[in-house]
Amino acid sequence: MNYQNNKSRSILLSPIALAVTTLLSTPAMADDEIITVTASRSDNPLIEQLANQVVISQADIAKIQPKSMSELLSTVAGIDISSQGGRGQNASLYLRGANASHTLFLINGMRVNSASLGLTDIQTIAPELIERIEIIKGPRAAFWGSDAIGGVVNIFTRELKQGEGYVGGSLGADSYRQVKAGIGFSHGDGHSSLSFNHEQSEGFDVFQGVQDDNDGYEYDTLVYRGQQQLTTDLTLEWLAQATQGENEFDNAWGADQTDIKQHLWYVKSGYNWQVGHVQNTLNVTLGQNRDYAKNFGNGVEKNDGNYFETRRDQLSIVNNAQVWPHFQVNFGADFYQESLASTTEFTISARDIYGVFAQGLYQKDSLTFELAMRYDDIEHVDSETTYNAGVAYQLTQSSKVTLNLGTGFKAPTFNDLYWPADPYSSGNPDLVPETSQTAELIYTTGIKQFDLSASIFSSTIDNLIDWQPDENYFYQPVNVNEVDINGVEFTARYQGFGGSHQLNASYIDTEDKATGEQLARRAKELIGYQFQTSVAGIDLFVDYQFNGKREEGAVTLDSYHLVNLSANYALSSTLSAQVKLLNVLDEEYQTAVNYNTQDRALYLGLTYQM
Repeated sequence: MNYQNNKSRSILLSPIALAVTTLLSTPAMADDEIITVTASRSDNPLIEQLANQVVISQADIAKIQPKSMSELLSTVAGIDISSQGGRGQNASLYLRGANASHTLFLINGMRVNSASLGLTDIQTIAPELIERIEIIKGPRAAFWGSDAIGGVVNIFTRELKQGEGYVGGSLGADSYRQVKAGIGFSHGDGHSSLSFNHEQSEGFDVFQGVQDDNDGYEYDTLVYRGQQQLTTDLTLEWLAQATQGENEFDNAWGADQTDIKQHLWYVKSGYNWQVGHVQNTLNVTLGQNRDYAKNFGNGVEKNDGNYFETRRDQLSIVNNAQVWPHFQVNFGADFYQESLASTTEFTISARDIYGVFAQGLYQKDSLTFELAMRYDDIEHVDSETTYNAGVAYQLTQSSKVTLNLGTGFKAPTFNDLYWPADPYSSGNPDLVPETSQTAELIYTTGIKQFDLSASIFSSTIDNLIDWQPDENYFYQPVNVNEVDINGVEFTARYQGFGGSHQLNASYIDTEDKATGEQLARRAKELIGYQFQTSVAGIDLFVDYQFNGKREEGAVTLDSYHLVNLSANYALSSTLSAQVKLLNVLDEEYQTAVNYNTQDRALYLGLTYQM
């Protein structure tokens, strides 16, 4: 069955030909000195780390003008997203072919994956409130524990200094409206920023043949972030973030609206201390995140709706020690207390998780070596020991080859373990964690205006949890599946020939060992091309994406092409106008069976920036 309008396939050739021509004919740019923290839970230059990383900056977000996290993250090689509609609807992110629950999501280093579903609702996160995103590809469980099988996505909220601020708004398709504002201010030897974002849209009909209506959303998010230098060696940081909203969805059996409340806060102290010649940095973080969702509507009053609320209290202690100029050691401990409250009665609704880890990083001349190990104990479930090991060799001043090995695990969720028994299904308290083993080879090079990163990777995931029926069609989750994932990906960037170019491509084979079939809703082939330039004072950004065919049960969803355009024009030194055109070709496509996606959509905005 063909779910796609097969038009304009020739558009694939033009950007690829252009990118290849420029890459082969012109020299290119050197790496920037970007500091990241996610890969090793300590500040290190991106260029010196072994993990396969991508950093999306606030400048990148401004030029892309994404209307959702799905749109923003889909520009990264190896990330495939399946959406059940547009913004406000469920979206599954598959990082290097792993399940959606196999990517750990963090906000400023705080884990936010749901303890009941194991997923993160990325659609409620407003791109306007993001300072940067650090994406780690491949397992990082030796640093972060559960969920980090496919990788880690760490989202850092907007940070404004004294004198910085903005206010703006935009209108667009499907009665889209947005208002945004932010201000930074100082207090002694510290600074804080306050940011707000409101978005709403009537949406479109997301599911075929159920309810003939528009499925809209409305979200409000407020973020307060700051830091204070208490002494020369002691720093205090804090964050308070709240999101409240509502979205609509299509459902033939009951509720069709969800009331959403999400809260996150933390305080973090950073202390520099020295013992002999060893310089240390100790970070202690205490915080909490809460997710609340109530389903109602379609004849169900809001007060009578079913709700789920998960809460996670978090304490983390990490010490970074520079033992010698070429040798760094990290030690850390994490404690999480997860709890669940809902209208559904669970036999067990709380658990404690403890984790400790250590890492050594050696770097001298042309050689870099990393070894990290972690032990996690999950109450009522099991314990897991994971590792990351890597070695890199600098072939030339601008070329490096890296080999990474790593393991990961995913702890069963409350739903998997303790879903109350009824005539049709029940949880399974005997489940064990899903586990993975991964190997990756990376090659990077850069010459003047050109840089290239290419990798080949292979993963095996065991004990995958699947809800299966018995002979009486009674469903229960069991550890039965095994998956092999093999892939290659590359990203090439070039500065010149009229602007900046980025070409990325990946081929990912995800085979269920029991059936020999591909995992559902995942495309093997992903190609992206982004071009940025300035013409007559207008900053232009073009995003092209090709997504291959994907399977879902007995249905094959056809491949598709997307072209998105954005433009920014400075009306003055402080006022600018934005134009965003999504799905320029008005492509008809689906990434989940019977779920519609966004038609061509135009958005216009104004931003005043201090």
